[in-house]
This record gives sequence, structure tokens and C-alpha cells, in this order.
Amino acid sequence: MGKQDQDKRGDAMMLGIYVATGLGLGYVIGLWLGNEFGWKTWGPLGGALVGLAGGMYLMIKEGLRINKQ
Repeated sequence: MGKQDQDKRGDAMMLGIYVATGLGLGYVIGLWLGNEFGWKTWGPLGGALVGLAGGMYLMIKEGLRINKQ
């Protein structure tokens, strides 16, 4: 197994971390906004959905880059 194969495998393992990080950060920011502005239910839900969308975007973008190599 060459160095290039190991680099691709490491990049592929990062794909799930992009989604998890986006979801987690979105939820925390939404929770803060919910407490700040009184959006108890919709703040965390909206933040989590925006974070999930951002994480999925980064995952797809990185997956296409890895596949192109």
C-alpha cells in the first residue's frame, strides 16, 4: 500500500467528522439562540438542520475531490 492510498483513506475517514462537527456546532449555536431569543424548540432544531446541511455540503465537496484524485 502506497502513501497515496494511505492519504486517500485518511481523507475518507474525515468525511463523517465534517457532518458530525457541523451538526454539533449548529445545535449548540441554535441552543444559544433559543435561550437568547426565546426560540426554545426552533432554535436548536433550526441550528442542527443548518449545521447538517453545511456538513453534508463539505462532505460531498471533499468526497468529489478525493474521487477525482
